[in-house]
Amino acid sequence: MATLAGKTAVIVGASGEDNIGVAIARKLAAEGANVVVSARREAPLEALAADIGGLAIACDVTDEEQVEALFSRASEATGGVDIAVYSAGVYSSVLISELTADDVRPTLEVSFIGALLFFKHAAAAMPEGGSVITVSSLTARLPGPTLSVYSGARAGIDYAIKVAAQEYQGQKVRFNSIAAGLIETDMTGPLFEIEPIIAAHVAETPAGRMGTLNDMAEAALFLADEARSGFINGQVLDLAGGQQMGHLPRF
Repeated sequence: MATLAGKTAVIVGASGEDNIGVAIARKLAAEGANVVVSARREAPLEALAADIGGLAIACDVTDEEQVEALFSRASEATGGVDIAVYSAGVYSSVLISELTADDVRPTLEVSFIGALLFFKHAAAAMPEGGSVITVSSLTARLPGPTLSVYSGARAGIDYAIKVAAQEYQGQKVRFNSIAAGLIETDMTGPLFEIEPIIAAHVAETPAGRMGTLNDMAEAALFLADEARSGFINGQVLDLAGGQQMGHLPRF
């Protein structure tokens, strides 16, 4: 069922084999959307775009001119932008006692500053309204050692969507976030090979299982589709099977 037929979605962070941005791109394309995929690495983008019948545009989100050009090119190629998904991020794991400024900057540049600039130019490309979605993390809800930089940046954007929802209310652009639990991707795959880690997470999850890429893609589809979620705005959707009510495992 092509529920997004005639809509255009721009997805940043859609390079790799098994990651959240790729899964969302495939889901939205399957629902009929014109999908523009973007990241820094061109080869994986081109392969994905060819597979889903979309358009690949390379973009470094730390460069505002490239973010602006991404939306200009997407609009020119498809006639407009209706959905924008920010799935880019930089993982940082370091104790506060050992932090340096150089440990902090890369994550802030991509996960916080890059996301805000993405909001700015996505909304500018949506004069008739639309849906902007960012991928956040359970760790922005639940604290854990070494996660101050990564989780702090995610938590900051989770708050910024609420500000954006108010600032763009007259333009009818919705802003929402998906706070994901631990999901198997290219980056987290090695963790899923360590049974005690996965068992500890499942034990803290009322749903009794780990989340999947399809869970993330379905959540993004829900927030992207005006017919499904048009009255949801400024919301952080916990996609963690209930783990957000407890705590992270300690290892």
